Amino acid sequence: MRSHISVEPVRRLWHLAWPLIIANIATPLLGLADAAIAGHLDQAYYLAAVTVGAELLVIFFGTFSFLRMGTTGLVAQAVGSNDQAHAFRIVANSVLLALGIGILLLLLGAQAIDSLLQFAEPSAEMTDPLQEYLAIRLWGAPANLTLIALTGWFIGQGLTRVALYLSVGINVLNIVGNYLLAIELQLNSYGIALGTVISEYAGAVIASYVLWRKFTLSRVVIASIQASGLWLQLVKINTPLMLRTILLHSVFVTLSVFAARLGVQEAAAIGLILVLLATAAYALDGFAYASEIEAGQALGERQFIRFKESLWAGAILSLISTAIIVLIANLFHSQLFQTLTNFQNVVAEANALITWFTWILLALCWSYWLDGVFIGVTKTIDMCLAMCIATAFGWYGSLWLIGTNSLDQLMAGFLIFSAIRTITLAVRLPAVIFELKHLSIQTHPKS
Repeated sequence: MRSHISVEPVRRLWHLAWPLIIANIATPLLGLADAAIAGHLDQAYYLAAVTVGAELLVIFFGTFSFLRMGTTGLVAQAVGSNDQAHAFRIVANSVLLALGIGILLLLLGAQAIDSLLQFAEPSAEMTDPLQEYLAIRLWGAPANLTLIALTGWFIGQGLTRVALYLSVGINVLNIVGNYLLAIELQLNSYGIALGTVISEYAGAVIASYVLWRKFTLSRVVIASIQASGLWLQLVKINTPLMLRTILLHSVFVTLSVFAARLGVQEAAAIGLILVLLATAAYALDGFAYASEIEAGQALGERQFIRFKESLWAGAILSLISTAIIVLIANLFHSQLFQTLTNFQNVVAEANALITWFTWILLALCWSYWLDGVFIGVTKTIDMCLAMCIATAFGWYGSLWLIGTNSLDQLMAGFLIFSAIRTITLAVRLPAVIFELKHLSIQTHPKS
């Protein structure tokens, strides 16, 4: 009996996490597929336009990832308290917010594109394809952000397989559409952008249909989608998440900028390390999403035991997964880097940074899991404050002290940032545990 109690939380968390891990891995694969399609077009500047444009839009649309995170936490809590009507009200208001932001982005897109191009400083031959790519992709903003909000609802409900099927289906449709439009119809980078927008709207329509089916089958009656204080709650939760995302993006952008100042070889080496780190993050985010579900539903149920079990299950699975990723990276990093580039000097530079990668990932691994816990219990102000401290002191402060004249200095600064990011969240965790325990005792006095 004791071993069952020990294994069950890990099994439950893994059951939630594995579809999300696969869904997350599909995202970088789509980027690789787009790069492969663009790489077979007539001119190299189409490839550059697609890859640079996609990276710029990751920063652009990524700022609004709070639409998923905030929705997941609130919906999970509503599910835990057995209030499906409120869960549907949350997603309805989140979708309205997503549509509003998406339409605003579409209307203000021209000014945004000009600013992005000034920031990117592309070559003359690349400017027109890049501008065209960005202009077309902005038409997908309402669908893109709506899909983010709907995905948050599926995850909060614990419907992780639905999130998996949706992600894989959209990515397959995207790849097929991009190939047909870009290569078969010879629309080049314009075709890749158009195929992506079509897949985004198709995904939003399919996700909306699945949501509607869940709503009708659950026979929930909602008199109005308005609820007292819901919009204020959404703003209170989402604003810190947006600020946190902007701060996090600033770290990665400045890291790339400082590396570029050192030279092309150094910038490329940092790029390879960031690809490796992003791939690891996509996998570990699966456990973060599962922790969001468990923490949020446990809070809604006022079940402290479930919350406590999900904590150590998430910590164990994150650490084991990180150890496996680190082992694979240390054994096969050279072969991986050589598949990504033919420049041996860059490969050698990246190989020299693999020890830094190991320590950085070990420092970061629990931050993903802790992010999931804090999103689940909607402690977003704590997350924002932790990121403020890590960014100000861990990143910019450490670089001010140690300098930015070598890759080792940049990696050291990123390691300090990573450690402080995890530590600041961990310091706040006991207060969250105490609060949920107190709520649980009030709700279930005999327990």
